Amino acid sequence: MYSVEIKTKEKLTDVSPDLYGLFFEDINRAGDGGLYAELIRNRAFDDGVIPEGCKYDPQSKVIISPTGWSSSFDCYEQEGIAGWEAYNGAEMQLTDKDTLNANRRRALKVNFRGGKICNSGFMGIPVQCGESYRFYMFAKSENPVKITVSISSGSGGKYSEHSFEVSGDYKKYQCEFISIKTDNNARLVLFSEADETVTFGFVSLFPKGTFMGRENGLRRSLAERLIALKPAFLRFPGGCIVEGFSKETAFRFKDTIGPVWERKPHWLLWSYMTTNGLGFHEYLQFCEDAGIDAMYVFNCGMTCQGRCPDYFDEKLIEEFYEDTVQAILYAIYPENTEWGKKRAENGHPEPFRVLKYIEIGNENWGGEYFKRYEYFYEKLKKQFPQFIYIATDHTENAGLPTEFVDEHFYSAPIFFAANSKMYDKLNGVKIYCGEYASTIGCKAGTLYGALGEAAFLTGIERNQDKVRMTSYAPLFKNVDYVSWEPDMIVFNNHADYVIPSYYMLKMFAENRGDYVCRHNVISESTPRSESGYFCDEDGNITHGNKFSGNFKNNAVHIRFWDRGTAGEEQNHFDWIAENGKSRVVHYNGWSCETICGEIPCNILPRNSMEITAEKDYFKIILNGEILHEHTLEPIPNMFGVCTVDSKKNEIITKLVNFSEKEISVKISCDRETENDAEMTVLTAGSYDARNSFENPEAVSPYNVEVKDGNNLSLLPRSINVIRQKMK
Repeated sequence: MYSVEIKTKEKLTDVSPDLYGLFFEDINRAGDGGLYAELIRNRAFDDGVIPEGCKYDPQSKVIISPTGWSSSFDCYEQEGIAGWEAYNGAEMQLTDKDTLNANRRRALKVNFRGGKICNSGFMGIPVQCGESYRFYMFAKSENPVKITVSISSGSGGKYSEHSFEVSGDYKKYQCEFISIKTDNNARLVLFSEADETVTFGFVSLFPKGTFMGRENGLRRSLAERLIALKPAFLRFPGGCIVEGFSKETAFRFKDTIGPVWERKPHWLLWSYMTTNGLGFHEYLQFCEDAGIDAMYVFNCGMTCQGRCPDYFDEKLIEEFYEDTVQAILYAIYPENTEWGKKRAENGHPEPFRVLKYIEIGNENWGGEYFKRYEYFYEKLKKQFPQFIYIATDHTENAGLPTEFVDEHFYSAPIFFAANSKMYDKLNGVKIYCGEYASTIGCKAGTLYGALGEAAFLTGIERNQDKVRMTSYAPLFKNVDYVSWEPDMIVFNNHADYVIPSYYMLKMFAENRGDYVCRHNVISESTPRSESGYFCDEDGNITHGNKFSGNFKNNAVHIRFWDRGTAGEEQNHFDWIAENGKSRVVHYNGWSCETICGEIPCNILPRNSMEITAEKDYFKIILNGEILHEHTLEPIPNMFGVCTVDSKKNEIITKLVNFSEKEISVKISCDRETENDAEMTVLTAGSYDARNSFENPEAVSPYNVEVKDGNNLSLLPRSINVIRQKMK
């Protein structure tokens, strides 16, 4: 039996205008080589510089932070110059002397002697026939040297070229190229006949056709993908890159403004260098261009707590506080102030009016975070009361003033479906679900992932008075530089496609209404069926449905239903008994849900235990008595939420068929409705269906005219948005 009873005259809550936003972090080369339109890799020649405070291990090709965190580092400057190659007798070498400016740590010395140097960009430089490209370089030479710069094919064919005479100290040499051919694997080539040394301080190549035509702009196709989602806000610049894995790799606002050739680079904990060309100013500019609000995330005095954390002392905390204040002043103060003048010098005389949210840290928690949160919140709120401040842990539980809490979920689709009612009983603090995605079992970005997320979002939409904002994460994946999956928008150097979750979110964001009305969704359910093995504290694995043994000490941590899937190990249920208390939790991806809450439990060595775990049921016995017994709730086959669009006099019903069977749904309403309805459907032939470069719209929405909107048929594995007129 499937039905939806709609009561349009009973308003549950107004729709949150900010519910659907964007979160951008430079991961998978989402910035340089992605959204940021620069075509030259290692344009300032400093990609291979070891971050300050770190040590390089040439055997394993990793760098090690002062606290012991290791990160891959495959571009060490003594083993090659990332992005650049020399041919036909040309010789090049890096130097840390006589660089372009104080923030440039390297320059490139070249003696051509009839040879050339080439830059292949990010897996090739894409050029289009008839399109224009802005080129500039800073170079110097004691004697005049003629240098020919061209965009060429891999085999040497020239698509456009220009010659410069370089002489004297550093100067900026620039031109505009128009390509005569289309080639997604082109090169930038610098050639000279001279037997002279030329020093290059910076080299850049940009498409002229960026988003909004901005010189230091964004890749137009990717920016337009973001705009099409109709977002309410942008959270930036991270994410884990804000924290860094050392004090030196923590994000600093001041490094990201000013002329790009004067900006400090930043080694990201995702194991590559960013130029900071996509910086604080550019984020605000995009928000202004897109007509959306900005959410700035800053480092609150600690590195990533999941990567051998370092906690900053009072002096350094104060430095980061000042950096945050200066970022805000840069954004909002008038031109006749110190930081307003800097903004004007960078091309924006008027204050940016988009900054609305300030997030204190990223994924930080616990006592060390609470101390820093309190310090930053009290000072910033006093100086800038107009902003909404966001915590990354439930600081209200520590008695601290809390406006919003940012919660993150990376889990299996079944986790999201099972937790669609997570916020039904929430009281008090407002929630920003700042990062979420189906990651377990669907890293390619599948329909199954979108179904789970859609089921979860129906619960969030029902509770928009509590959960005011959401943003999927991560946004982008460069297929040639992958460190995290799935990602909503997938691209190479010239093409892109989106995963089913993108289309689902577009459907949800385009069909909001103005209030959520009372509704009752009746659905059949499917029992849970878990599987996996037992694993004790020593890593011993036991297969089957039962585990038993004696305690070795006065604490225990036993996993059951541990799937042990390679690359997705964090998918298991855990019985944890310690400090006189016992509980059962489910670790799923990077998320955790409590299955059985804490109860008193005194454990002594040599006590006996037994665990039975089969399908959807488990029982834990301690010394012959049942300690925990639980049956997992079945998963509804259908999820739904209803809103009313008063301006269009329409009911908007979102229904998710999570099952593999077609279902018939009876719709009833407290107001008379037109028979006809419009329905948008997202579905495919299997849970694993996905999009690709070859078939970018294999899973994409389509519209259906429904003759009887009160009797619907939902296809298997489908996400459906129904709009029906009220009489």
